[in-house]
Amino acid sequence: MCPLTLGDSSGKDPVEFAELVELLAARPQPALIYYDGSAAPDDPTARIELSGRVLANWATKLIGLLADEHDLSAGEAVLIDMVPHWKAAALALAAGALGADVHLAGGDPDKTQTAQVLVASDRPMAWVAGDGLADAELAAVSLGMLDDSFHEATGQEIPAWVTDVSAEARQYPDHLLTPLPAAALPPLTSRSTNQALLLRQWGSESFTQMLGTWAAGGVVVLFHGPEGGESWDRMLRNEGISLQSP
Repeated sequence: MCPLTLGDSSGKDPVEFAELVELLAARPQPALIYYDGSAAPDDPTARIELSGRVLANWATKLIGLLADEHDLSAGEAVLIDMVPHWKAAALALAAGALGADVHLAGGDPDKTQTAQVLVASDRPMAWVAGDGLADAELAAVSLGMLDDSFHEATGQEIPAWVTDVSAEARQYPDHLLTPLPAAALPPLTSRSTNQALLLRQWGSESFTQMLGTWAAGGVVVLFHGPEGGESWDRMLRNEGISLQSP
């Protein structure tokens, strides 16, 4: 087991999830930026910026929730069926820190092939109504910043057996009550911190790409919406992203 402690200034590249969370927790600079391409420019939810410290704080709360409610074990598959959103990234980091095999997706629940033990989704009722869940447990995730519950945020009632991440995550402490397992990071590709990692949809390498970006001190930008248009162009300008760069 690898305890999570703060204040390590060794400067070594992280090789375990606990070390990456620790690295993020010591970082006041931005680590994750989310854009809602459908929101008006003056909407406070149109752009949400999380420092490394805030991202680590959310991940720590979610680690507590996932461990307490779902008792994840090393190697168990977790499917995060969500749009590219900052909560999806925080959940992926939390599940990875518990040793889970993390998959990011946003496809048809009935066509999902992963034999997961847990599905976290922003559209839980599609999983309840379909056949893709099988024996997996289900967690509902709303997309607001401070939602009191999934029902409050969406107007949808969810079954009592579904974990309401929005209602429960904030009840968990900002520090870990038990040490994290010694979960190794996957092989990471080194990245330049001069260019943010931009993701508009999930791919098979998205999780590893985010981890590598954070490990290198870079910023992940998640954009939910179509390419082109005012919101897309504003995001590119704001974050200094050039799509012609390698």
